[in-house]
Amino acid sequence: MQKRQILGLFALLAATAAVVCGARPWLTEQADTLAGEAAYAELLADTPTAQLEGEAVSPNGRLEARTAGRSELYASGVVVPEAIQILYRETGEVKWEDQGYLWQSVSWSPGNNLVALAYGGRTWTAVKVISTAYWTSWDFTLPDGSPIPEYTFLTENWGTWLNAETLLLTVGRGGDGEEQHTYRCVVHAGENATTGSTMEQTTEILPGNYDFDHDGEPETVELVTVLTPENAPAFPARYELRVKKQDGTALWHQEAGLYHAGWVSVFSLKLDGQDYLLRYTPSVGQSYYAYAYQLFSLDSTGKEAMLKANGVEFDMMFDSDMHQSFDPAAIAAFLEEVHGYLDDSTLLLTTEGSQFHIGGSGADFRGDLCFVTESEAYDESKSLEENLKMLETVFAQ
Repeated sequence: MQKRQILGLFALLAATAAVVCGARPWLTEQADTLAGEAAYAELLADTPTAQLEGEAVSPNGRLEARTAGRSELYASGVVVPEAIQILYRETGEVKWEDQGYLWQSVSWSPGNNLVALAYGGRTWTAVKVISTAYWTSWDFTLPDGSPIPEYTFLTENWGTWLNAETLLLTVGRGGDGEEQHTYRCVVHAGENATTGSTMEQTTEILPGNYDFDHDGEPETVELVTVLTPENAPAFPARYELRVKKQDGTALWHQEAGLYHAGWVSVFSLKLDGQDYLLRYTPSVGQSYYAYAYQLFSLDSTGKEAMLKANGVEFDMMFDSDMHQSFDPAAIAAFLEEVHGYLDDSTLLLTTEGSQFHIGGSGADFRGDLCFVTESEAYDESKSLEENLKMLETVFAQ
């Protein structure tokens, strides 16, 4: 009997040991979890919240963007805020709210009507433009409609507003295989939806140093090209010449387009050792000709200081009641005058005839003479005025 009791006791002890040993991994895991939660809570308590970068307050001082609260998400040394808000500063009324992110930055338009919000995580970034009139928003996409690629980030100064509706956005930091692209975003606010269009913009520094403001300090000339989106062939590229000071300050600009109304040609030339700009617009439409040029330097503020300007208008409608004027002497005098300047100039930019071109001698710019030189009556042994008189005689018959 005693022997059986002893054996039973051993059996009970063995069973108890088995239960305890079987429970030990679960108890250890639970203890580790509780310790981990405590450590994580302590980590969150000691970690700062990701801040809102950029311009927190709108230009007119009425609105403010801010982060609010703290989430329980930790990454890259910061705690993600619970929300991003835009509110009226005077009343504190929140007008727009979204979740917080690992990184967020804002840029206000000069008209206070739009605010761009850039945000992202460890491997991605995005941009949203919000209307402060309707509190609707537009999500930026590349010209092909795709989002910013993963592992492509924004620069510190990622957004610049050119005007109240146009945002210049830089995507990619450059270097290390991360290409940098600049996009011109035109945003239209609406009550039901805010929409936008995206066009890539490139900048090229043209060769040569100039001193168009005659202050003794050289300036550079940049060519800005706004490219046509692949899905919008009806909108051809636009161009802009920019003259910049040594410190990068914009001094002067000239826009040019491939539409007829945007045709323009700009040249540089020296007169008495000084740099000047020559703008020439030989406009032609339905047998009506309006040629004009402006020769100018720039003052310290970039305003055009006109040295000389001239123009001539005529038409080739000799057999029509709409015919008004054709003065061979005046036409010849103007063309010889402007070509005297062109012969000594360098082409900076032309979109004449919907053909974009930069560089080369202004002496090659002869399209404005084709109405004479391509006529069957043209005689290269005669003067320009004599050829114009013969042209008038032939067409008037």
